[in-house]
Amino acid sequence: MASHAIAAVPRHGLSVGKVFARSFDIMKANPMATLGLTFALMSVPQLVAEQLVDPLSLQRGADTGAYVLSSVFGIAVGLLWLIASGALVHVAIAHDEGRPADIREIVLLGARRALPLFAVTLLLVIGIWIGFVLLVIPGVILSVMWSVCLPAVVAERTGISGAFGRSRALTKGARWRILGIGLLTFVIYFLVAAVVGVASLAATGTLGLLTGSVSTPVVQNPSFLLQLVQAIATTAVTTWVMLVAAALFIELRHWKDGPDDDRLTEIFA
Repeated sequence: MASHAIAAVPRHGLSVGKVFARSFDIMKANPMATLGLTFALMSVPQLVAEQLVDPLSLQRGADTGAYVLSSVFGIAVGLLWLIASGALVHVAIAHDEGRPADIREIVLLGARRALPLFAVTLLLVIGIWIGFVLLVIPGVILSVMWSVCLPAVVAERTGISGAFGRSRALTKGARWRILGIGLLTFVIYFLVAAVVGVASLAATGTLGLLTGSVSTPVVQNPSFLLQLVQAIATTAVTTWVMLVAAALFIELRHWKDGPDDDRLTEIFA
């Protein structure tokens, strides 16, 4: 009788508050494996490139070597972004299992999943772009339907096509809330980026030109300290956005399948 009573209790739906709370909890519990890792893999290369390549020379087209260096850097950054994305999913899974994330382990796991993650990302972007071309609404629908296909291909080894099907199954019945989470995340990201951008313009002397308060502002190249502060702010908000996606995936799994620590542990075998 008791077992029937327990089985009859319906599972709660997706909670927007739990998704955001989980994303912050993951960062709080694993600062080095989240913020530190993202800063090392994404922001440090950007800082190094800014010291080596003069943006003005690229604009003038005066330095062919700078173009080559910039292209190589872009490929390297893309690869590091994929590794960081996969690693953050594994951090979220470790946190869900109640254990600390080992940085070496998650980086290796992120590197192993970089290729399928790239394939899914490419197909995701193409599919959503086509959807937006078709009167926008289909693009929004696909964005919500496929919102957790990236964490799925990393965490569950679903395969490329399986990731889209898994995401479609997990998001069914909660897509309005997922849309709300996506919009709120975008607004927060945009506000932080706007604050960082305005602060950067003010520090380099170009804010007056945009506001019309001066006609010939004294433009200064950003100092390394300013670039470092910008990198830290960008790292924080970018890490949080990627963890929101991982937290959403975990919350949807708990809602649809219930916690399953044994299956999650298999990816670390």
